[in-house]
Amino acid sequence: SFVNQLLDTEVPISTLIQDPISVVESLNLIPHPNIPLPPELFKDRQNSQGWNINQPLMASELASGMEHFQSKQWSAAPWVAGERLSGVKHAVFNPAKPTDQVGEVIEATMEQVAHALEITLAAAPIWQAQTVEARAAILEAIAEQYEAQGSELMALLSREAGKTRLDAVLELREAIDFLRYYAAEARKPNNKTRQGLGVFVCISPWNFPLAIFTGQIAAALVMGNAVIAKPAEQTPLIADRALQLMLAAGLPAEVIALLPGDGAIVGAALTRDPRIAGVCFTGSIETARLIDRSLADAGNAQAVLIAETGGLNAMIVDSTALPEAAVRDMVNSAFQSAGQRCSALRVLFIQEDIREKVLEMLEGATRELQIADPWQPATDIGPVIDQDAKQMIEAHCQQFAKQNKLLFKHPAQLASESLFVVPTALALNQLSDLEREIFGPVLHVISFKSTEIQQVLATINASGYGLTLGIHSRLDDRVQKLTHEAKVGNIYVNRNQIGAVVGVQPFGGEGLSGTGPKAGGPYYLARFSQAPMPRLKLQNIPIPSYTASLPLLSVQEFATKARAAQSAWDEVWLKRAALLTAASYCLPDALQAPAQQMLTDLQAEAVDVLDLPGPTGESNRLSLYGRGLALCLGGGEQSEQALLAQALSALFAGNAVALPNTELAKHLVTALYKVGLSKDLVAVVEIEQLTETLKTFPQLALLVSEATGSDLVLIRQALAARSGVRVPCISVQADLERFCCERVVTIDTTASGGNASLLTLDESELTH
Repeated sequence: SFVNQLLDTEVPISTLIQDPISVVESLNLIPHPNIPLPPELFKDRQNSQGWNINQPLMASELASGMEHFQSKQWSAAPWVAGERLSGVKHAVFNPAKPTDQVGEVIEATMEQVAHALEITLAAAPIWQAQTVEARAAILEAIAEQYEAQGSELMALLSREAGKTRLDAVLELREAIDFLRYYAAEARKPNNKTRQGLGVFVCISPWNFPLAIFTGQIAAALVMGNAVIAKPAEQTPLIADRALQLMLAAGLPAEVIALLPGDGAIVGAALTRDPRIAGVCFTGSIETARLIDRSLADAGNAQAVLIAETGGLNAMIVDSTALPEAAVRDMVNSAFQSAGQRCSALRVLFIQEDIREKVLEMLEGATRELQIADPWQPATDIGPVIDQDAKQMIEAHCQQFAKQNKLLFKHPAQLASESLFVVPTALALNQLSDLEREIFGPVLHVISFKSTEIQQVLATINASGYGLTLGIHSRLDDRVQKLTHEAKVGNIYVNRNQIGAVVGVQPFGGEGLSGTGPKAGGPYYLARFSQAPMPRLKLQNIPIPSYTASLPLLSVQEFATKARAAQSAWDEVWLKRAALLTAASYCLPDALQAPAQQMLTDLQAEAVDVLDLPGPTGESNRLSLYGRGLALCLGGGEQSEQALLAQALSALFAGNAVALPNTELAKHLVTALYKVGLSKDLVAVVEIEQLTETLKTFPQLALLVSEATGSDLVLIRQALAARSGVRVPCISVQADLERFCCERVVTIDTTASGGNASLLTLDESELTH
């Protein structure tokens, strides 16, 4: 800056008085070599093509390309082995214009489901035998097909899914980014040797019918799995067109099947088949529970469940926030896409000192939004997806209005038979009064005092949901504390909380919001595959008798205090490593060497924080945190050595750990207590009847067991029978990140008054 140069005695006067405009005009190359242009934003892959819909020439080109499809009729049908199957046709209509028929769909029959299973099960080993490079190249070819047919895909997104012009552009880009990102990730050494699991069922939602549909399929395919895709009932045409482009790009027809139809029929038939290797699902927590139980009841104990299940997403705005920026981000987060995003803002916590001013600005900004046919470029908000969605949203708003809790709503007068819903703000006394996610343009507002901000975060954490959180504050220490303590998958600071970019903001929640791993992140592909060799080599070790007295806790007693202890333990992984290493020297002699070797391996595998790529002026960091309360059971042929490895892995990852009453467990907790670990953090617990304990263990977040066969089936069924959070059962052979949950913190670094990353760039690298 000029001030810094003025104070720097080494800067000559001649340099100081130079006209900056003249300096810029003298440069042969204006771009700074350390600021990549958009196509080169990512080092290992090409960025997707962008469209600036506010730039007249580009907007005109986009509109011209789409207009050819304004009245086109598409069709969708079951696809198996490259053959389009026949059946009864049903009309598909535009949610923005109920008289506009977009096409027809044939829904799959049970016979076609069975046929798809047979074909994909036979094709999976052949596809797995292909090289990673060959599979990745096909994904990149599909991305090229998507870009070449982008105008058609965006037109279809607008007419079948009610997407505005902006949302259609963003969704097409996300789908292409998924394809290229997973292709690049698959080529990395840690993924290149992994092997597919078999046939994955991919169940995608209507709110991102191209991007999530494509992302799920791409991840499964590139790791060597065959796929049966079940698109949402509301958006089968987009899925069908995407499948055609996949086949045109060279994807072998036998490795993918498309089965449009009702989830309760088609989805249920697929998830209860014991031959399925896994299910990738985006939707409600209630449906995720049904899928989990269906997989378990089929006796498919090893089947993978990857679920992203929405949330009660909040934004905290304190009195230091810049009101104009906060209001901009509230409008985008709550009302863009008619609020039909998993990440959308549902609850605004606003400090009472600025409440009236900000709400007045928010109402004014909301009134400026254009609610109309999303085909029109000027439209800001399109329709909700169907009549059921509209009725649910409006009934909720009417209930609040009767209680005099309507703060404001958009003044637009809409036809009663349309599927448009006006953006609405409602007063809420406390978060617990919101019983479920309202999937539409509805914002709930709660006030808080300046002294209550930690209580606000505690309330958000206590809800059990943890998908997205927005924070608007210019107090760095407050931001750091809130981002560290929030049990939320994606945290956004001083920006909106929607629109996660693939590879930049890996997306996915924790608790009731999902199982992990994060889509578009570095740990995603591993869940669709297995390592060729076990991570640990377990051997029998002699376990000396434990002669002292050690009290046992009930699982209820342990859970009561363990959560608080786990939060404190989860703070710094280097401290954890040091304490666990110290404890290993307190073990009986026969256990010391195995424990120390395990800890050495864990430290070599650990990753504290990943700095992710992104645009200049934005920080994106991915960190691993403990899941919460873990129950380690040992099991397998080397049960005691397995238990030692499980407990050390779970503790190293930041979890509180409960152990069964074995000699090894008692030796281990005694050693841990000697070096200062809290008895609230790790304990030996009473397990009288395992399946009942698994069904009732309070706040259980993770189970680790080497059980196999019928024993593992019983464990999986007991966990699936639980209400609430889906609890994974993993082996100690799983990678360390399986013991953790992922959190991404995204910060608009320009909001603090300047772009520090630009100020640190070396001007000497400019070309004169």
